[in-house]
Amino acid sequence: MPLTTPASALGKRYLPHITDICAHLSLVAARYRRLSPLLVLVWFRLGHTLARLDRLATRWHHGRLRPAPRPGRRRARRPAPRNYPAEAWLPRRTPAGHAWLIRLHQPMAQFIPRIQALLDDPEIVALCAAAPQAGRLLRPLCRMFAITPPAHLAGPGAPREAKPPKPRPRNPAPPPFAEHSPNVWPFVPHRLRLRVQRLRRPKPPD
Repeated sequence: MPLTTPASALGKRYLPHITDICAHLSLVAARYRRLSPLLVLVWFRLGHTLARLDRLATRWHHGRLRPAPRPGRRRARRPAPRNYPAEAWLPRRTPAGHAWLIRLHQPMAQFIPRIQALLDDPEIVALCAAAPQAGRLLRPLCRMFAITPPAHLAGPGAPREAKPPKPRPRNPAPPPFAEHSPNVWPFVPHRLRLRVQRLRRPKPPD
């Protein structure tokens, strides 16, 4: 299934590189049948990324970009679980983390210089400055190929630190247990009073 031909000049520059990556993925999927379902998903993900980037670049060239949403409070995300190459072959497990595609199949590293050159394209830098959502499309590509995201692809700022909870006012401590009396806290009944020998009781004030 061929990729859709982009309409923008930026998409046309990305098309031959993404096509070569998808062609290599098809060869790997034909050789390693256990990896074929996962590599088909990667193939569709790359095509979907190219199509969305092409639409975004087209709107940018025609001045039809939507305003970026206002940044809100974001919860701190849990770190992604580490995935080792041996575990990537387990069924029903999706690899994740930095360089997961390279760890899955080492020869995919030959495409790193080409992806790096595309990410450093001045038009990509200008597009990311005008539309921050372009960085969200390209950051997964950096994770696949072990590329440190450049400054123009950096995500939003770190989430705000949660404010410490305000201390709740504590209830006053109860008075000390001074004497067993039915009229003084804790109102011990007469039949339950302690019988302590030689206990000196305080004298009432004059």
